[in-house]
Amino acid sequence: MPVKVSVCMIAYNHAAFIAQAIEGVMQQQTSFDVELVIGEDCSTDNTRVIIQDYQRQFPEKIKLLLPEKNLGMMANFSQTLQACTGTYVALCEGDDYWTDPHKLQKQVNLLEENPSFSISFHRVKVIHENNPALDYISNPDQQEETTILDLALNNYIHTVSCVFRNHQTVLPASFHASPVGDYLLHLLNAQHGKIHFLPATMAVYRVHAGGVWGEKNRAEQFTKWDIVLQLAMAHFQGKVKKTLIKQRKNNLRELNKLYKKLNQPNPLRWRFYWIYFINFLNKIN
Repeated sequence: MPVKVSVCMIAYNHAAFIAQAIEGVMQQQTSFDVELVIGEDCSTDNTRVIIQDYQRQFPEKIKLLLPEKNLGMMANFSQTLQACTGTYVALCEGDDYWTDPHKLQKQVNLLEENPSFSISFHRVKVIHENNPALDYISNPDQQEETTILDLALNNYIHTVSCVFRNHQTVLPASFHASPVGDYLLHLLNAQHGKIHFLPATMAVYRVHAGGVWGEKNRAEQFTKWDIVLQLAMAHFQGKVKKTLIKQRKNNLRELNKLYKKLNQPNPLRWRFYWIYFINFLNKIN
């Protein structure tokens, strides 16, 4: 009998956090079967040893993917996602964790009762390991129901909060070139239905020095996000593509402002003008 929910968890050098991530999954109270699929990408710390210990404790619930050499974040994410066989997929990276034992039950119930929705997400607590004064609760004014057009304007879905219908989406080759994987995945899933928001805070997103995104300086974030949007634009047409272009214009505009404030030349200034040209071509076509 197929499992109802697969939890997709990628891990690399998460020895300090991975136990908490796994415990959050194992503590879920559900009326259906849940599997945890962990892709461990040849960490240089004790991450692999820790997840193997947990797999011995829960052999029927935990499936491990243990490549012999480092794949890189996007390839590891893609491989782990493809190994998820559940009707629904939940995301939880190895340095984040769930805090509500009924999280999966609530989100799956919602998707089961509302077939027009493809994605469920919720508020998370964002914690800063190096500066707790910066902690906050996400999505304070979030709409309950949104669509792919809303998502194309701004990524408001925290990965650790997301549960979606498993369409066995084949991720494009360009996915591996992206600095961030979840946004393109959310967009691809949002093609199949609406997005539902639960106002409960049921997980923690951890910002730490070893994180891929959270502690990067703002210029680097804007620069990487431009790559994400550039890759995403290639996979959509019509209103979705035009909305992604609008987001990319806004992102490049903010990057321009930042470099002016720093009194430094913007190495991506040419992209700022190029995206306006692309926007012009879209308007006349």
